[in-house]
Amino acid sequence: MRHPASRAFHAAAPARALIAVLALLAWSAPRAHAAADLGVAGLDGGEFLEDEPLWLCGLPTDAPAGPDGWGAHPWRLVGHDAQGNPVDRVLDAVTDSVLVAAGAGGGVAARAYEFAQTFGFREPTGRWPLGGLSNGIPAGTYEVRAATGRGRPLASFRVVPPRASERSVRDALARAARLAGPLGQPAEAAALYEAVVARYPRTTYRSAIYRGLWNVREHTRFANDPGRWIEEVFAYFHDSCFGVAALDVWAVDVGPEAARPTLRRLVGIYPSSLMAAAAQRWL
Repeated sequence: MRHPASRAFHAAAPARALIAVLALLAWSAPRAHAAADLGVAGLDGGEFLEDEPLWLCGLPTDAPAGPDGWGAHPWRLVGHDAQGNPVDRVLDAVTDSVLVAAGAGGGVAARAYEFAQTFGFREPTGRWPLGGLSNGIPAGTYEVRAATGRGRPLASFRVVPPRASERSVRDALARAARLAGPLGQPAEAAALYEAVVARYPRTTYRSAIYRGLWNVREHTRFANDPGRWIEEVFAYFHDSCFGVAALDVWAVDVGPEAARPTLRRLVGIYPSSLMAAAAQRWL
C-alpha cells in the first residue's frame, strides 16, 4: 500500500515537471536570444532576393534538446519597401509559432529557423508563399531592431526583386507550394520541385526546394530512401543553418534509431561541418 505522502509526491510530479521546464526555459532564453541576435547580425550589409529563405541559427548547434528559447524573441523590421512606403513590423507571433513548431520536429528545440517569413508578409498579388505560411520580405531597404526600437540596429540589409532565371524559379516554387498545399496535388508538386532543382541547380532558392521536397517525399526519389535526402542536404548545406534545421526535422521524422547509422557515416564525411556538430545531438 502506497503511503499518503507518496501519493501526494506522485500527484505533484506534473507540477514539479512544469516548474523544471519553466526554470530551464528561463535559463536558456537569454542564451538563445543572444545566439539569435548574433544570427540576425550576420545579415548586416547583405543583399537578398524577395522570398529568399534566410536560415539563421537560434541556439548553439551542439545544444541539447530542450525548450526553445528564441521563439518569443521580439524583433522589429523597419525601413521602406521598393515603392518608398514605410515598413514597421514586429515579429508575427502566429507565423513564428508555426515556424518554431515545424522546425522543432515534435518537441525538439529548434536550433535554426527561417527568418524571412517571421514578419507575416502577404503578397498583394496573391502569389502563394514558398513555405506555405507567409511571403518573405519584399524588396526594400531594412533594419532589424529590438522590438522596443532602442539601441543600435542588429542588421541593415537590402532585398531586391529576383531577375532572369531566379524570377522563374521563385514563381515555379510558389506554384509547387500551392500544389502541395491548398490544391492537394502533392505528386504534381513533387514533379515541379524535381524539375526546378534539375534545371537550376545553383539557384538561391535551393533550400526552399529541399524543404518542399521533404514535405512531399512520398512522391519523390526519397520515398523509399529517406536517407538520400539528408545525404544531399549534407552535400549542399553542411555549413549552413538550413542544414541544422533540416537535420533535426529529418531525424525526428525517420526516428533517432534509424537516423544514427546514416548520420555517423555523414559526420565521417563532413567531420568539421556545422551539420556534423549538430548531429551530435542524435548520436
